[in-house]
Amino acid sequence: MSGNSNPTRHPPGTTATPATIAAWGSAECDWLRALDAISEPVFIHDEHYRILAANRAYAERAGLTPEEFRQRPYWEVFPHGDGPLPSCRAAMDQGGCGQHRNHRGEITEELALPSGEVFISRSFAVTDATGHYKQSVHILEDVTEQRRREHRLSVAESRAREREHQLDRVLSNTAEGILVVDEHGRIVYANATAGTLTGHSPAELIGQDFGFPVATGSPAEIELHTSGNGNRIVEMRARTMRWEGKPAFVLNLHDVTERKRVERELRQAAIVFEEAREGVIITDAEANIVAVNHAFTQITGYDEDQALGCNPRFLASGFHTPAFYQAMWEAIRSHGYWTGEIWNRRNDGTTFAELATIRELRDESGRPTHYIGVFSDISRIKEYQTQLERVLHLDPLTELPNRLLFHDRLEQALRQHQRQRTNENAVAVLVVDLSDFRAVNDSLGHAIGDRTLRIVGERLDSAMGDSATVARLSGDEFGVLLPQLATADDAASAAERLIEAAEAPLEIDGHQIPITLRVGLSTFPDQAQGANVLLEQADAAMYEAKSEGVSYRFFSEELTERARERIELGAELRQALAGEELALHFQPQVDLDSGRWIGLEALLRWPHPRRGPISPGRFIPVAERTGLMCQLGAWVLQRACRQYQTLLDAGQDWGRLAINITAPELADPTFVERVMRTLEETGLAAERLELEITESLLVNTDERIIERLDALRRHGVRVAVDDFGTGYSALSYLKDLPVDRLKIDRSFIDNVDQPSRGATITRAILALGQSLELEVIAEGIETEAQRRTLQEAGCLQGQGFFLARPAPLEQLRPPDPAP
Repeated sequence: MSGNSNPTRHPPGTTATPATIAAWGSAECDWLRALDAISEPVFIHDEHYRILAANRAYAERAGLTPEEFRQRPYWEVFPHGDGPLPSCRAAMDQGGCGQHRNHRGEITEELALPSGEVFISRSFAVTDATGHYKQSVHILEDVTEQRRREHRLSVAESRAREREHQLDRVLSNTAEGILVVDEHGRIVYANATAGTLTGHSPAELIGQDFGFPVATGSPAEIELHTSGNGNRIVEMRARTMRWEGKPAFVLNLHDVTERKRVERELRQAAIVFEEAREGVIITDAEANIVAVNHAFTQITGYDEDQALGCNPRFLASGFHTPAFYQAMWEAIRSHGYWTGEIWNRRNDGTTFAELATIRELRDESGRPTHYIGVFSDISRIKEYQTQLERVLHLDPLTELPNRLLFHDRLEQALRQHQRQRTNENAVAVLVVDLSDFRAVNDSLGHAIGDRTLRIVGERLDSAMGDSATVARLSGDEFGVLLPQLATADDAASAAERLIEAAEAPLEIDGHQIPITLRVGLSTFPDQAQGANVLLEQADAAMYEAKSEGVSYRFFSEELTERARERIELGAELRQALAGEELALHFQPQVDLDSGRWIGLEALLRWPHPRRGPISPGRFIPVAERTGLMCQLGAWVLQRACRQYQTLLDAGQDWGRLAINITAPELADPTFVERVMRTLEETGLAAERLELEITESLLVNTDERIIERLDALRRHGVRVAVDDFGTGYSALSYLKDLPVDRLKIDRSFIDNVDQPSRGATITRAILALGQSLELEVIAEGIETEAQRRTLQEAGCLQGQGFFLARPAPLEQLRPPDPAP
């Protein structure tokens, strides 16, 4: 290195590049002194990485004198590693033994010292004229502070990103949706909950127009139209903020859809609670009343303040035993509810009947929290029931027991006799018939006929005394029960007393009324082993007495004339059924206000070719005894439906078709299938058909029969109770059984236009039907006075000779419409 170098080529204190320094060397300048003028540390090494020269800045930074570091590998002076820099090693690898031909550009590398200092090394390879590698020049730039600043910035940015990430996780997990909206109404941030509320992902929301006015202050309700989740009602609160240095709003969105639904349902429930006609009591788990509604106060007479905090037992009437309440609570705890009738006491001390349902409410853990009692006052219905149960056991004309009560007392007498286990006494049944009574009705009218029946009934009752039961079994037929007789001769003596008393001369309105009795007798246990058999035998004996023209007759095992006739009629009825000898007549059912026909009842007729017309009263019992009722019923159903559908097809619409159904038909397991198949075959709609069932069929009937009637009603077929009032009419079956209409029996209609028990019963049935929301039709209307009286009493429908007589379908002619 020449000592005559020109240091002016690089002013002191300036920064050089490896290329300029290499240029100095090639110009043979005194570059060693020039190196000292450079502020950055500079060193030069040979192909063996030994330091050839370095400037003052290098020595000061290394803390060594030139003599101490010269000819040492440079990595020992600046301990950045265990060997040369990668660029130097690459140069050696490429050139080999100093042959470095391709490594001609400036190379920048970073040196990290153990002290924590960081330098940038900018190096350049120096070659001779032949291109052979001679040495490398390195300029070191101290970037320690820069790297530290960069590191601090990086750490700060990393922490900021982590805080932002944590904040986003927190906001994403909040129950509220959070949106940030800029001053133009565009969404610039959305958390996951906001995405769930709207049905869009947060990324899809960014940049979208929010679409609602935003204002700070009180919360506002908005309705969001979501994607695939229906509309949501959201409560929005807005606060101002700055987002990326610009004004913005942060919006908290709380989904109140469910709360609004609950509030709406609560408002509706509150309205129902207060406006319901049923009384409502709500108690806590300890059965202390916490709420009652207006109907409760109306029904019980207690104000709300009087009831709150009390146990509902303060309403107890005292009618029920502890066992009743114990069973009630057992049902509530076992099934969660109880339904039944209960008697309670009003504030004024009067008692009332209620139909109540008590339900138990439980929390999530299954513990009871409240009890809700809902009840309706059925006092009026119970009064109707009591009235019906009182009067319907009695014949409305004679006020004697009717057939049902007579049958009940007969069964009681037989059970009592069996309990006594003795044959020393007997039970006797007498069936009494007023011979030729029809002539009295036909010649003197129904009014005198009715008075005759009442007087005969009084005479029979007086003649028998208190131990006997005298009943009116049918039109002109009475029954007498003698529960305790010493011998059969006592029964004969009783018959003679009856005949003597009843056949005493009778004058009514100047008319001498001839009274002739025919009495049939049967005794237990001599001749019968059951109530029905005993009655049938007495009935057969009465017909035998009537046939023979004697006053009374005991039943005998020999066939009577009537029994033989029944056998003959049974055979002939079977032939008539097979030979198409039967016929159908139809009697219109009428709207009493307009006179319009609203239905037809199908009536079976038997025009016997030899005996002449035979009434259903004669051949129906025969069909029952011979097992022909199901075949007979099927014939009627098929023919009636087909004929009526033909009428409908011709454009004549007279309402519904009513058909009587008997017990054997209902007992048939295939009855429902048979009815529906008939409707399908004939084309008649189920809604057009109404099945009439006698009241006695519905009392203590088989549950399977009720299920069949219910199944028919589900198909659209209606059910009516025929001859209503002649049997055991009780709320217990009317409110539970599938019934649509009641038919008031004709026996109550006879004197409905006069003060009578029949009129009372008719009004009671009409009131009962109204209470139970059942249609009511009166049958047997034969006078204008009866029609008018029924109409004024609220009866809307009627049937009878006065309105329209039965006739074959083709002969029916409806009345002209009212002008």
